[in-house]
Amino acid sequence: MVRILLRGPLNVSEISTVLGLSQSNVSHNLRKLLDAGIVIRKGRGGWAYYGLNRHDSVAGIILDGISSNMKEIENYENDMSELRLCYDKRKAEAREFFDRVASELDEVSYLMPDTETYITEVIDMYPAGSTILDAGCGSGELVLKLARRGLSVIGVDQSREMLSKAGKKVVSDWNGNNVELRLGSAEHLPLADSSVDGIMAHMILHHLSEPSMFFREASRVCRDNGRCSVIELMPHDNSDLKRMQGDLWPGFDRDEVKEWMSSAGFNGIEDAVMGDGRVFILSGVLDERNDNG
Repeated sequence: MVRILLRGPLNVSEISTVLGLSQSNVSHNLRKLLDAGIVIRKGRGGWAYYGLNRHDSVAGIILDGISSNMKEIENYENDMSELRLCYDKRKAEAREFFDRVASELDEVSYLMPDTETYITEVIDMYPAGSTILDAGCGSGELVLKLARRGLSVIGVDQSREMLSKAGKKVVSDWNGNNVELRLGSAEHLPLADSSVDGIMAHMILHHLSEPSMFFREASRVCRDNGRCSVIELMPHDNSDLKRMQGDLWPGFDRDEVKEWMSSAGFNGIEDAVMGDGRVFILSGVLDERNDNG
C-alpha cells in the first residue's frame, strides 16, 4: 500500500482496485498506517485521499527504505500496471467531463473567484514578446488576455471540445497571429524541451490526476530563467465545485505546491493570496541548468 502511494495520493476505492483488496481491508490497514504516522488523510467534505507523511523524520526513513527496495516487494509488476490504469482512468474521466460540458462551463463560472481581481498582476510578470504556455487553456479566455498584452501564446488542453471553443474565440475576438492551440495533457505537454519563456497554470492543478507531474513537465519545456505562475484554489469543501466544475482535488495546501515547484527547479517563489482569500498565486523562476541538464 505504501509503495503505490509513493507516486501520489489515492482514495480508498482506488487503492482497493489497484491492490485487489476489499475496501474494508484497505480502510483497516489505512487506519494502522495513519496511527503510525506513515500516512496522512487529505481532503475535506466529500473528498478523502490518502498520501504519505513526508514531514515526519521517522516516517521519512521508512519511506526511503521502501522506495529504494520497492521492486523487491511482492507483486511489483502487477501493482504498477494496475496503478497506471488507475491514473489513466482519472485522465479519461477528466477529458470526458470537459468534452461533455464545454458549452456549459461559462454558465457555472459564478462558483469560481473573479479572475479580474488578480490576473492582471500575474500577466504583468511576463515581458512583452515572450512566448508563454497556457497549460489547460480551456475556452481560451486567458489565451486572449495574454495575446492582447503582446505575448506569443501556446494554449494546451486535453479536451477537443474545449480546444475547439478556444479556437473559435481566438478567430472571432483576435487576429490569431501570435496564438497557437495544441491538443495535449498538462502532465505530458506537447512541447519541445526549453521551448517557452514562461508558463501559466490557471486553475488547472485541481483537475489533474497527478498535479506534481505538471511541474516536471513545466521545468522541461521552460527555458532557463523562465517563469512559472500557478493560480489555484485554497482548500475548500464546496461540493458544487466538484459536481459542476469536474474538480478532482478540493484545493491545495500552498506549501505542498511550493515543494513541487522547488523540486522541479523553480525558485525565488513569490506567494500571494487573492480572490477574497479563496485563491493563492505562486510564481517562481527556473534555475539555470548545466550542460548535463
